[in-house]
Amino acid sequence: MDLSTRLSFLFGTEEYVELRRQLVLLRETFMNYRYHEENQHVICSGSLGEGVAYPESDDDVMFSLTNCRIVMSYREATQAGDVLLVPSEFSPGYCRLLDARRSHPDDVIHMIQEMPFVSSLFKQHFAAEGQYIHGPCQSGTFGSAEYDYAYCIPCCTWPDITDNWVIRERSNGWPSCEMIRDIVGNGCHVVPVGDPDSPYADHEWRVSFSVAERTLMHSFNHTQFLVYNLLRLTLKRVIGKTFPEVLCSYFMKTTLFYTAENTPKQLWQVHNLESCFKICLSVLYDYVDHIYCPNYFIPEYNMIKRKINHSNRHQILDIIRTVYRIGVVGIIRLSGESACLDARLSAAIMEYELDKEFMFSNHLLNVLWEIDIFFNNLPHENTACCMLSLHKYWSVLMCNPSILESELKYIIWNKGINTCCLELMDQLFTSSEMNKQDYQLYKTLETLLRIGYRGDVTTGKLTMATYLYMVGKTETALYVIRQLLSDYPPFVVDVNRDDHELKQQAYMDMMCGRGFTVDYKIRHAHAPRYRLYKGCLNAFPSPLRIWMTIMNEFPLDPLTYTYFLECICHTQYQNPIRLMKSLRCLFNHIDDQKVDGDIIYTRMCVGIIKCVQGDNQSACRWFGSAYVMKDTKPPPFNERISRSALTYIACLLNKKFQSVE
Repeated sequence: MDLSTRLSFLFGTEEYVELRRQLVLLRETFMNYRYHEENQHVICSGSLGEGVAYPESDDDVMFSLTNCRIVMSYREATQAGDVLLVPSEFSPGYCRLLDARRSHPDDVIHMIQEMPFVSSLFKQHFAAEGQYIHGPCQSGTFGSAEYDYAYCIPCCTWPDITDNWVIRERSNGWPSCEMIRDIVGNGCHVVPVGDPDSPYADHEWRVSFSVAERTLMHSFNHTQFLVYNLLRLTLKRVIGKTFPEVLCSYFMKTTLFYTAENTPKQLWQVHNLESCFKICLSVLYDYVDHIYCPNYFIPEYNMIKRKINHSNRHQILDIIRTVYRIGVVGIIRLSGESACLDARLSAAIMEYELDKEFMFSNHLLNVLWEIDIFFNNLPHENTACCMLSLHKYWSVLMCNPSILESELKYIIWNKGINTCCLELMDQLFTSSEMNKQDYQLYKTLETLLRIGYRGDVTTGKLTMATYLYMVGKTETALYVIRQLLSDYPPFVVDVNRDDHELKQQAYMDMMCGRGFTVDYKIRHAHAPRYRLYKGCLNAFPSPLRIWMTIMNEFPLDPLTYTYFLECICHTQYQNPIRLMKSLRCLFNHIDDQKVDGDIIYTRMCVGIIKCVQGDNQSACRWFGSAYVMKDTKPPPFNERISRSALTYIACLLNKKFQSVE
């Protein structure tokens, strides 16, 4: 196994790096929908946006204020909130913002020579409890993860001070002319932090090229990505141990940008990994030696003039020389990441570890969380609103066309599709007669059900089976259920459950490193719990409706609901032998469950099935066994409901399924 393959185990394979970047862009897309009404545009920047996944990586998010705008002349200041960019006479790369329309509040205005400038101290207005100011950012921790939130102002016009970057000659063809046009067209931002050497330090802003940097990083091949990670590793684990606050990751990124621009593309191949790393080290050595690290977009701006001095310069140069001498293998061992160099490391172990890192990473969980927020914030009162919700969901996904071809396609799509299907089913089965609108609804629903059936390992198939049962196609519903049970994941992980860590481990032992596709692993790992929401009452079998009316929701694990639906189908199909087999599976499933709440709801399901059979005595026995369980007593199982009430409910279920009054 070659060195680049082992480094991919440490930093991510080309496939997983691309998936990380797609996840960041997707999260950014959904966050932009959420923050649109707050006049903010979200940009996920920093190492996570570049596809780097270190435990110590911060979550860097920029909030661009869309109700403000930077202009280059008074004539362009036509909107409220427009500010005029005035370059700093003390430091290139910094500026002051003149309130051209006098529209900003007085508490963020600083008067300089009787002219109103927007102070960079305005960032303190965005600081929430538990956050602290760090440079231009509001920083803090969420759980074990650190985050940096920067509120900035967009500059749609490319600043004059960076014209040299646009026109300078590039003999090696990177970045390309097309990429430069895109970067210039996207503009830049200014962030609220001043030059410490300036007399106006508290009122200056710094020009930020985070969006351009992300575009450049995404254009790199995998060799360049590995070299960048090696440079970061050198900084974090070697130089940073002795000089933690002197250099930063941005200097490593700048080093790579200049090196890539001044070297031929053919050099950046996996067999030249060691040479490319040492070339970058040589460039970094020159920066430290001359105490001059030029900003990539504004070379006149020396980024390390206050970082390096004659007392630490020679020590840092000694460290860089040592790293150059020991090479890639040496720096890996020195940084404590030598596990990737283990001769016994197999491809299966590498795949297992990469799967584990990605399947349950904050990247993926954040995206799923954002999708949940997206649908929770949308109105779902009627068919028109439901279709509008679906249209908005499509529109959001279409903003990122790469998702349509990625391994994440089905899990991301069906996270929302299933919600829409249930709402459409609720609307369709509410009325007894089908009109023209219901027919259009029926055609739309069938299309969505087919997408969910193909893509969702559990929820999509369960919704399809439920629909088939509701329209009387019992035999076809049983076929879908049998297909689901044959493909059911051995350990469906619910990341919101108390025992999810144990289930994660069981899932990884069973699935990871087994040669399945990434898409298959993700869909099995994140199969959602099947929740029967009271708001979609008519979308579910009538035997469940009275319970759903009593309770706000009826949370079932997918396997419980699958067995329950199979039993209901066999009851309607009048096949007692197959019904007993399905019930036996449900009984065994109860024995396998560990959470009291799950056992209670599963026993309720058995009681409902017994009601459907007309066996009220057995039904009451199952309801009672759920009722007497201690510790976990969700409604209606509490002290105020007597056994006679449970008997009444059982009889009511047996007599009338259609009414829930």
